[in-house]
Amino acid sequence: MRVTTLASSSKGNSVLLWTDNTKILIDLGITCSEVELKLKALNIAPSQIDAILNTHVHSDHTKGIATFARKYGTKIYCHIDGTQALALKLEKVKQEQLMSFDDKPFVIGDFEVTSFKLPHDVDCCVGYTIACGDTKVSYATDLGHMSDQVLLHLFGSKLVILESNHDKAMLIANPHYTPVLKTRILSSNGHLSNDDCAVAVAKLALAGTKQVVLAHLSEENNTPETAYQCVTNYLNSQGISEGVNIKIDVAPAHKIGTIFNLK
Repeated sequence: MRVTTLASSSKGNSVLLWTDNTKILIDLGITCSEVELKLKALNIAPSQIDAILNTHVHSDHTKGIATFARKYGTKIYCHIDGTQALALKLEKVKQEQLMSFDDKPFVIGDFEVTSFKLPHDVDCCVGYTIACGDTKVSYATDLGHMSDQVLLHLFGSKLVILESNHDKAMLIANPHYTPVLKTRILSSNGHLSNDDCAVAVAKLALAGTKQVVLAHLSEENNTPETAYQCVTNYLNSQGISEGVNIKIDVAPAHKIGTIFNLK
């Protein structure tokens, strides 16, 4: 299984997971033309995408989903609790392309997919674990806090793509954000801070995860260097060495990220 981020920020998110036989996207929060160019750069035809897994309805996760699905007939998978809200964004997408699922695992080609609820300010937001043979990858962004239940889903993953949205001090000092917006982001149903991400990464490292990608960074209230330094400093304080016990990567906002080849 190979995994990479195609876009990762508060302005647009999409992740690609693929084998020789199966190719899926998690979210499509960039334009259809942007994802077409990125897939072409990876020698993947857009028509080869078997499915798009949606996490929730916010535009930075759905921007290009309807156009892509109409153009290529791609199936869109959404948790049953979020299907009604997503359907409103899928103008002219055939009804049979929208696939609802519940909390039970389901199979798309080479992948076994399991969803889990995330605490975010929408009716339904989910993360995913994707298993291919003995290899498990997890994706969790857009969560206001890290619960024990979410951590249990992440445990056992070789690779975890995890939100590290903001530096709290930068967010609080941001003159362009209203108090209401700051409160929303900082709430338990908002977005995961660098500090809270760091604590979660340490727990993942102790549980055996070897690779974490810091994702969904705010371009206004964070930087890749700030997020990376916060996480690695906390790991060091816990006696966990980045690059030895666990590797930390940061997903770029607009470019294709590191390609992980997992066995």
